[in-house]
Amino acid sequence: MITITEKAGNHLHSVSNDKDKVEFSVEGGGCSGMNYELKFTDREPNDRDQIVYFAEGKMRLIIPFSSYVYLTGTEIDFSNDLLNGGFKFGNPNANRSCGCGISFSV
Repeated sequence: MITITEKAGNHLHSVSNDKDKVEFSVEGGGCSGMNYELKFTDREPNDRDQIVYFAEGKMRLIIPFSSYVYLTGTEIDFSNDLLNGGFKFGNPNANRSCGCGISFSV
């Protein structure tokens, strides 16, 4: 299961420009090997995608099947901190993360 905190959900909802789907995936790259990717999307989920509803059910977080194994158990949070603000990913599968928290390895 992937969770999204209320702060992260509220932030995504406030900047969504009426989009109701966000894709959360991983791709190769970054200083630790894999990057988190969080983006608004218009694509419809398929049968293998995992779906997490948030913002009181108004929005959907779509996790592609190919990324789910790397993201299982991850918590997405958001911070308004001036120096280290932005999305924070708490991934129990990560053996190592970079200093910025955007990339990881398993």
